[in-house]
Amino acid sequence: MGFEPGRKEAWKAVCDAFNAQSKTIEVSMTGWPFAQYSNNVLTQIQSGALDGDLITAPPDLAARLLSLNQLLPATEAINAAKVTPDPKLHAFMQKDGALYGVSTVTVGFGLLYNEKILTEAGLQPATTPEEWIEQGKKLTKRPDKFGIIQANTLAEEGSFWFNLQNTVNAYDGKWADGRTPLVTSEPVVKSLELFKSIYDTSIPKGLNDAQMMSLMGDGRAAMGVVVSATVNVLKSNSPDIYSQLRSAASPWQGKRGTSRVHPIGIFKNTEKKEAATEFMAWLLKPENMALLTMKSLDAIPPYPELNEVPEFATYLKDLPWLSGYQDVNPVTPMDLMGDFITANDEFGNIVLKNFQESLTKGVPVAESMAKAQTQLENLASRLK
Repeated sequence: MGFEPGRKEAWKAVCDAFNAQSKTIEVSMTGWPFAQYSNNVLTQIQSGALDGDLITAPPDLAARLLSLNQLLPATEAINAAKVTPDPKLHAFMQKDGALYGVSTVTVGFGLLYNEKILTEAGLQPATTPEEWIEQGKKLTKRPDKFGIIQANTLAEEGSFWFNLQNTVNAYDGKWADGRTPLVTSEPVVKSLELFKSIYDTSIPKGLNDAQMMSLMGDGRAAMGVVVSATVNVLKSNSPDIYSQLRSAASPWQGKRGTSRVHPIGIFKNTEKKEAATEFMAWLLKPENMALLTMKSLDAIPPYPELNEVPEFATYLKDLPWLSGYQDVNPVTPMDLMGDFITANDEFGNIVLKNFQESLTKGVPVAESMAKAQTQLENLASRLK
């Protein structure tokens, strides 16, 4: 699993609760930070092994693991827990009539902002890209304060692509249709030009995840289009800033934001299938999934039975930062990536390396994406 501040502690609490009631099984955690997670998992899978019997995965990695036949059906655990996973959320984990994973967290992109900073500047959350750019400029006072934070370093390529992938929603675009890359399409080019505008005027160059959290946590950054899980990291690392956090739908007309389902599944080559199934069945019970969801500071239930847990209903009413994320019109990575969802990392690598020419050397975005288009068409020929 991904070891992020707040989420790691939430999983530890859940594992401790399971271990306290189990007389035969003990669950332990293993994993890596998000930026290295997918690459490390795929490296282990290619060697035929995995440091775990169950795996949680972001949607692009989960889709890839399913296409590689690395997961077992979750039917037994689902039936034992007596839950009905949301079919729309879990459609990408269906294969041959069986479900191979169940969401442990669903997070969406929205505009997370520091209410105090915007109020003192006489601003309301932006609703258009143009307004967002201007607000970012107004609030940026280099090198101490920045209007906008967005990850943008190739040293943490996974995080850079994770965030940039969502930017295409600004103009209702998508990166691919089936096996056809669309990086030269007008919506993609305009979305990347938007990112370049805020890169040039409002965000620190070479920003990584830890630096993003530090700037936001210190009150030196005003806002960013980020996933709702960011709130948990900030609350864990910078509790004093938590009360100032609010959200709005992303600052573009369609209010589209990528919604990312992170399922848990059983590794195909596990030697402990029975124990893994027992833990998964326990985890999926509504009261236990509610515990994980609340301690992770998440809000989207993976199945309707979670809404029947009284503590969960009460919890949702006490999240002042939540409303904007609830106003987002969700799309999935599968909607954006087409058949390239199983080669998401390779696709992102090509886009980022070419886009870097635009960010740092002044190459027009249309020109850098024309080069990327050719490379992505070659990648398409290698898709399975």
